[in-house]
Amino acid sequence: MASGFQNTQDQLTPNFYRVSIDASSYSTTAADNDSGGVEVDDFNFFSTLPTTLNISRRRARGNLRWQAIIDELSQFTQPIILDVTSLEAGPSTLDESDDITTSLSFTVGYAQEEYVLGGWQKIIGAGTLSNGSTALTTSTFEALSASNLATAMQNCIKEAVTRAITRGGASAGYTRTYRTMDPTDADSSYQEAITVLQPDTPSAVWADLTVTIEADLTQTA
Repeated sequence: MASGFQNTQDQLTPNFYRVSIDASSYSTTAADNDSGGVEVDDFNFFSTLPTTLNISRRRARGNLRWQAIIDELSQFTQPIILDVTSLEAGPSTLDESDDITTSLSFTVGYAQEEYVLGGWQKIIGAGTLSNGSTALTTSTFEALSASNLATAMQNCIKEAVTRAITRGGASAGYTRTYRTMDPTDADSSYQEAITVLQPDTPSAVWADLTVTIEADLTQTA
């Protein structure tokens, strides 16, 4: 007897995944354009402000990478982002703007996973994902079992986050206007052009990412 289970984009019960980024190996040299890791909060979130302009710029780069993550995760349908946790070495919560996030975790969910999978299938095609070895399934959303769909979605999310963190590559980079602060100029804040390079190679960033099913939130029956 058939089970009656079928994947469908009209079944709008979101599935959730926990994303963890190990940024402990990323550069912390504030003056370098590959530094900054991934930072959720800008300098003004903290009561203790940056001690140098370059440290402020480093945090701005991390903020831009976080924005890139949201951008990549939102390409094909609106994600639900929950439970963002940033930790510095220790681990402990960040309490000063000079602190550097070495571990970032958040939960992402989608009510319409078909759009996400189909979008990434068009981008990846017959190629491999950012680790250089993993292929994304070419099966349609409706044809996948629940287990295989979960694996495919984990790969899609991991690819999105990897591409966001490594956006700009290792040499050209990309530039965005972002707010920084100069403590030597009466704590003046500025809008200035910030250049962002990848903090590590795509394969290394991929290796430092984990994406797991958030069992407490995902509907399994």
